[in-house]
Amino acid sequence: MQEKEISLSEISQSGSRPGNRGRLILLLAIIILLSVVVVGVMRFRNQKAAASNAGAMPAATVEAPVSVSTAAAVSRGLQRSVEAVGSLAADEEVIVAAQVAGELSQLNVDFGSYVAQGQIIAVIDQRDAKLKVEQAEATLRQTRARLGMSGQKEGEVYNPEQNSDVKVAKAALDWARLDLQRATKLIENGDVARSVYDQSMINHASAQARYQAAIDSVNQQLAIVEQQRASLALAKKNITDTVVRAPISGAVKEKLASRGSYLPVNGRIVTLVKINPLRLRADIPEYAAGTVRVGQVMNLSIESFPGKTYTGRVVRIGPSLNEQTRALTVEASVANPGNILRPGMFAKAQLITANDAPAVLVPQAAVVNSAGLSKIFVIENGKTNERIVRTGVIDGEMIEIIEGVRAGEIVATSNLTRLQQGAAVTTGK
Repeated sequence: MQEKEISLSEISQSGSRPGNRGRLILLLAIIILLSVVVVGVMRFRNQKAAASNAGAMPAATVEAPVSVSTAAAVSRGLQRSVEAVGSLAADEEVIVAAQVAGELSQLNVDFGSYVAQGQIIAVIDQRDAKLKVEQAEATLRQTRARLGMSGQKEGEVYNPEQNSDVKVAKAALDWARLDLQRATKLIENGDVARSVYDQSMINHASAQARYQAAIDSVNQQLAIVEQQRASLALAKKNITDTVVRAPISGAVKEKLASRGSYLPVNGRIVTLVKINPLRLRADIPEYAAGTVRVGQVMNLSIESFPGKTYTGRVVRIGPSLNEQTRALTVEASVANPGNILRPGMFAKAQLITANDAPAVLVPQAAVVNSAGLSKIFVIENGKTNERIVRTGVIDGEMIEIIEGVRAGEIVATSNLTRLQQGAAVTTGK
């Protein structure tokens, strides 16, 4: 049987003839039927191959449990602290100045010298001060002699009646009083004229006024004596002030004068700083401002002395926060035996806000850090429960879990890279 190729042109030509239209329709139907059969056969073959491959694979893949070591989350007291930075400063700083004018005849310290409180730092020439003492003593002796106090001991109370002028005035007053008494009796009896009585009254009043004036004069002289005594004491103090002593224990921060220079009153000699103890001024972040109390311990580390820790205590707390930094300024007193630490040193401080605060801790090996998150695998009924946690401080091999794990829960500490949510595990020791 020979196959006859029919071109589209022939089909169209034959189709254009009325007699061939039936054969054209039959040919198209056969082509469509053959296409359907071919597609069905190919789909059947594909389904058979897929079923054959599926029969060759196991029904389900079962992963073996992961062996992990575990530990329990524990609850215990933990020390709470706040990190801060600050600078050391002198506890006190004093400018030592001359209290009297004069030549600086002696200077016993220099820059960097250590002095104890009361130690002689410098001496100012005393000749002027001694002459002023002698002058004040002479003036006082003169006034005392005028009052008749030469034989009186210093400090003894002086009675104005002992003054000679007062004694004369007192005698005249007594005589005038007697004369007035006599005149009064005579005028009552009519033995004397009224003018005699009036004269006696005038004499008595005058004598009384002279007596009071004598008393006032003596009191005025006594006040002058007290003033001269004060001047003498001041002159003697000036002699004492020529010896300049250290008002505090500390070190010479700056030498401001040299031996032989003339110093006026309040002329500066040296600057002293007290460096034991020192002050640490540090800024506490706003979130921890409410936990700061006077007396709390601060542990310090100084860059100049690596590996060493120094201890201080909070002694002063600022009344308000800094509006720019939102930090609370505190001052701590830091002991400085041996004067090793220096004012101006930078310090990193750790403020202990609590010594036994409750906390939940797990081994550090139980925490997985990934993409900025920390997670832990909690073992529940032989399977893992993956939890995102928030960690806190590190305490040795343990780490605090602030949020995400409760005390007593069991966590995985090994093979963490093989674990995922819901993974089956076997626990070892």
